[in-house]
Amino acid sequence: MKAIVPLVIILAVLIWFQTSTSSVPGPQSDLAVKLANQIKSLPTIDDQTCQGSSELVSNAVIIIQDMDGTLGTGFGRIVQFDASNCDVVIQFLPILGSYNTLVRDSRSLDAKNSTSVKVFYEDAFLLSSDFVILNDKLVYKVAFRSTGEINDALKLAKLRSVCGDECYRVVLSGIHWTIRVKLDQYLCEFEDWAGQSVQLPSRYC
Repeated sequence: MKAIVPLVIILAVLIWFQTSTSSVPGPQSDLAVKLANQIKSLPTIDDQTCQGSSELVSNAVIIIQDMDGTLGTGFGRIVQFDASNCDVVIQFLPILGSYNTLVRDSRSLDAKNSTSVKVFYEDAFLLSSDFVILNDKLVYKVAFRSTGEINDALKLAKLRSVCGDECYRVVLSGIHWTIRVKLDQYLCEFEDWAGQSVQLPSRYC
């Protein structure tokens, strides 16, 4: 009987380990690779003039449409304007950093590394969220009292489905930064809403 007890314990530990590790699905690397392959040929952009801004907007639109086709986000037709209009495209310079980061992520993506895949998804949805906020003046249309409203507008439910809650929290923190810098008159309302889902690194209200 004494020889059986250790065996039972070992089996129990193995079963627990297998259950605990398999119950937490990792980010979907196959979709990340497919999307990265579509993005990595795009150039990084340093030019902050009208011409560079026009290229930035055009490429960001391509990425968002690729996200729609690959992940089924539903973004597709959110951006319909003339990318050659300097007065319009120059307003999108705040997304330059997130655009360049995503392009670099797509080139270095390691499908076997869950952290690499998570960072890629996070940066993809940070870019698309920043773009939507700036393009649609989202804060004028969405009351941050409703999780459903902002999830629908920024397609964050799709992010959760392919990458999990941790990615969702990271992107919320990133959106918080965008609103603080660009649309600070809505900051307090956003902090009240987002604070229900994520611990913001610092609050201003």
